[in-house]
Amino acid sequence: MIGFRYHVISVVAIFFALAAGIALGAGPLQAQLTDALARQASEDRIDTQQARTQLDSAQARLAFADDFAGSTSSAVLGSALSGRSVSLVVLPGADRGGLRALRDEIVAAKGSVVSTVTLTRDVLDPANRQLADGLAQRVLKDNTTGGDGTESYQLLGTALARSFLVAGDRTAERDGDAEGIQAAFEEAGLIKVNGPVERRAQLTLVVAGEPAEQAPGGQADVAAEIIAALDARAAGAVVAGPSASADTGVVAAVRHSSAGSTVSSVDALDLPAGRVVTVLALAEQARGGVGQYGMGASAESAAPRIDR
Repeated sequence: MIGFRYHVISVVAIFFALAAGIALGAGPLQAQLTDALARQASEDRIDTQQARTQLDSAQARLAFADDFAGSTSSAVLGSALSGRSVSLVVLPGADRGGLRALRDEIVAAKGSVVSTVTLTRDVLDPANRQLADGLAQRVLKDNTTGGDGTESYQLLGTALARSFLVAGDRTAERDGDAEGIQAAFEEAGLIKVNGPVERRAQLTLVVAGEPAEQAPGGQADVAAEIIAALDARAAGAVVAGPSASADTGVVAAVRHSSAGSTVSSVDALDLPAGRVVTVLALAEQARGGVGQYGMGASAESAAPRIDR
C-alpha cells in the first residue's frame, strides 16, 4: 500500500507541476518570452536593414568607380603606348569579354595588338613537361637565338618569344623560323593563334583567369616560368588577372618568384580601372620600369606613377 500510495502522490505531484508550468507559461513567463522574441525580431530587422544599406552603398561606390574609370581612361592613358606593339598571351580561364575590353584600351592608348596567342590547358599541365621540353628543343635546335642552357618551360617560353616577340624598340617582320615554331606548337595542340600574324611584338601582356579549383598542381608555377622567358626576350612583359589571381593564381606565382623582379603584374583586371592600370603598366615596362599593382596584399601600389 505504501508503494502504491507513493506512486499516486508522485503522479499527482507531476500533474500539479505541469499545471503550474502551463499557468506560468500562459501568464508571466509567456509574456516575458513574447517580449524577448519581439525585441529580437526587431533587432534582426534593424541589422538586416543596416546590412542592406551597407551593401547598396558598396555597390554604388563600385559603380561610381567603374563609371569614372571608363569616362577618364582616354585622358589618363593618352598616347601611352604610341608606337608600341603588343602580343596578347591568353591563359586558360581568361575572361573573353574582359579581353576584348582590354584590347580596346590598348588601341585607345595608341598601341597595336599584333597577335593573340592562347595557351591550352595541355601546355600548362606539369605532367606534359617532357613533351614541352622536347618540342621546344626541336624547334630551337638550329635557331641562333634559341636555347641557352635553360630547360623545359623556360625553353618553351623562349621558343614562343622567338615566334611572336622581339627585344628592342621596333616591331620585326616574322620570318620562316617564327612561322615554323608557331606551326609546330599548333600541331602539338599547345597553342591557338587568332588570325594571321605578320609581325613580332615588342611587349607581351599575359592575361590570366580565376584560379581553377580542379587545375593540376603547379600550373601557376609553370605559367610563371613561361612568362619569365617571354619577358627575357621582349621589350617588356605584364601579367594581369582578376583579384583572386593574387592569392593562389598566376599573378601570385609571378610575384613570389624571381620573375617578379622584371615582370609587372596587375591583380584587378576584373574592374575597368584595372584595365587602365594594365595599360599603364605596359607603358612603364616599355620605359624600362617594373611594378606590382592592384588590390592584393602583395601589390606595391594601385597603379604606376603617371609621368607626362
